[in-house]
Amino acid sequence: MKSLVLLASALLVGSVISAATAEIPKFTQGEIDSGKAIRELGRIAYDNAMARAAKATTGCTKDKVRIRKEWRNMTMEDRKGYQEAVQCLMQKPPRHTGLDGVRTAWDDYGALHYYQTPYVHNSATFLLWHRHYNWVLEKDLNDLCGYTGAFPYWEWGLDCGSVGTMDTSPVFDGSEYSLGGNGKFVPGHRAGIGGARPGSGGGCLTSGPFSNFTVNIGPVGSRNPLQYNPRCIKRDLNNDICSRWATLRNTTEPILNSPNVEIFQAVVQGDGRWPEAARVGIAVHGGGHYSISGDPGGDFYFSSLEPGFYLHHGNIDRMHFIWQNLDWENRQTISGTNTMFNSPPTTEAVLTDNMGFEPIHRNVTIGQTMDTVGGTPLCYVYEPW
Repeated sequence: MKSLVLLASALLVGSVISAATAEIPKFTQGEIDSGKAIRELGRIAYDNAMARAAKATTGCTKDKVRIRKEWRNMTMEDRKGYQEAVQCLMQKPPRHTGLDGVRTAWDDYGALHYYQTPYVHNSATFLLWHRHYNWVLEKDLNDLCGYTGAFPYWEWGLDCGSVGTMDTSPVFDGSEYSLGGNGKFVPGHRAGIGGARPGSGGGCLTSGPFSNFTVNIGPVGSRNPLQYNPRCIKRDLNNDICSRWATLRNTTEPILNSPNVEIFQAVVQGDGRWPEAARVGIAVHGGGHYSISGDPGGDFYFSSLEPGFYLHHGNIDRMHFIWQNLDWENRQTISGTNTMFNSPPTTEAVLTDNMGFEPIHRNVTIGQTMDTVGGTPLCYVYEPW
């Protein structure tokens, strides 16, 4: 019976989306690969979301909407301000108690991601939990550290293959207005993911912002991952991984080719339980993470202690924002359970389920995070780069 219901739903969704997206332009492969397609899709999504905000009389009205920007489109003042606010959070006291290694408010984010990883990846909450996670950070940077500028995202494809390199990215070029540079090159080191060539770093950051940053907890394979374990931050910027799994094509095609959220979230994560996703390897989610790699960037559980994590997940959220706002009426949905790969098996998630954010923020329901201009509490859009 369930399979028949799913089939009927898929057919219905497919027919609705076909009609609803009739005005979306058709793109050539060249336009997809060059970024012209994603810019146009981003513009349509931005306009549609802002039109909804313009109709609001309370909550997230158009004049209150915050504009998120690609890192290279931010002012130098905002880039510097964001980076300094993150460093400020690394000096604030933690909200977790009784955890030996959690020494700062930044460590709070690592501990929360560690605890929630088995529930918020390859599950119904992957997209929306991380959406709210980034929003909580944005609020902390504002409330605790006074940062009021744009919250950033990183379009990986602008730094991959023929269009650029990871080492020269304004996000990771090591300049005063970056998130620091690459790690010191370690001869003979392995790539963060099997089957890829090693990156151009591997060791501790040697200069630029965060070169003095101390990672306090992790890695996940240690005897007690939450025990105090101070060490440098390491990076291994990897152009091979970026060019294979995080290109402008990799960003755009999931948006164009996913008829429902079940397929969209599977293709974004490379969830091999779906044939459409089995063909894309580690996909853009893994591609963005392992383009940075290192410690903690390549640690599935503790990667949120890497400052680049939030720009990476900003782009994942931007993809979801665009996909939703191309057909808003039919894309306020979730699919799956509340455990990773449904292991152990759990019931299907519903919009009224709570997502865990304590102690760094009050809990919210899945449904409260569905609309970035919903005002309960989200109120932001993504500016096309």
